[in-house]
Amino acid sequence: MTDVVMRFWLKRRPKLIHDYALAGYILSPNSTIMSHAIDKNKRLITKLILNPTLVGSERNNERAKLIDTFMEEYGDFTNKRGMFARDNIWIMAKDEHTKAYRWHYKYSLTTTKVLGKLACLVLSKILGIGTAERNWKQVKAIKSGQRINTGMDKTKKQVLIYAQYQRTRAQARMTKLAAAGKLWEDDDFASMKMDPFCKEIKESLEAEQMEKAVRILRLWQERWELETIGPNSNLIMEARLTTKYKGLKFFDINENNRVMTVHKMIFQKKHGNNLYHVFATMDGFNDLLTDDDAANDLYWQPWEVNEDLFDCMRVYYKEQVDSNVKCYELGGDCQSDDEQ
Repeated sequence: MTDVVMRFWLKRRPKLIHDYALAGYILSPNSTIMSHAIDKNKRLITKLILNPTLVGSERNNERAKLIDTFMEEYGDFTNKRGMFARDNIWIMAKDEHTKAYRWHYKYSLTTTKVLGKLACLVLSKILGIGTAERNWKQVKAIKSGQRINTGMDKTKKQVLIYAQYQRTRAQARMTKLAAAGKLWEDDDFASMKMDPFCKEIKESLEAEQMEKAVRILRLWQERWELETIGPNSNLIMEARLTTKYKGLKFFDINENNRVMTVHKMIFQKKHGNNLYHVFATMDGFNDLLTDDDAANDLYWQPWEVNEDLFDCMRVYYKEQVDSNVKCYELGGDCQSDDEQ
């Protein structure tokens, strides 16, 4: 297990400890992240803030001053003092919808020399290629046909205008549809490669309904069922018997094959032979009434758990082709858990 974890870590380590990731982590205003943040990396200050034209000792001195300023400002940031000693800005930081770079743009960029600028540069960095893909699609729309030789500066301006137009048009369309109470159109299904009548969803739901969990029925008394039961019953055995038999159906062969359903197990106390019997009901039994209610007398019977009961169950489930109950005989492929 350790080897697997280490392989995963070594594979992803370069991306997880990237300068931007570390700087973004320590500069997040989220209180949960701040409580775990550790400042280990100053290279981004050199890369993003330091004047690239400086050389020699002048460069080293300026870099040292920037790092020192950053550390001082970072101390104020983590301890909520100085320019960060305002309750309202931290209330906004707790909001899960607050974007970190927007928070720094509002509250730290104008009040700090290094931290605010570094935070805005790092935290506003785009993650993923989705935006780039959409931008390239717009570039291809502009540089097409007779405009294939359009210069990059001109293309950039046209793409920005075109993208803003597309966004405004999409928002206007969504507002119009929402006002009319229409949240989608047929074209939306086509773009998702879906059937207009949601055929795929319907078929998947029907398939889920058809898939029933297979219930195994062992048509014999298992070893644990033959254990001696004391005069005060055995709740553990009752629970196991209920799990095995409750809900099963069988034909009452002596009564024109009327269908009976196992409702529960009942304890019969008899000197030297305490047993659990099946409490079987038929159509007409009212669950809202008590078992001994006169209205229910004709709709239930106690059945002893023996070969006669198993024969009735065997006949019933042999005729039920679509049933999820699968019957097994003694000595067959499915042995009892206690007998394997």
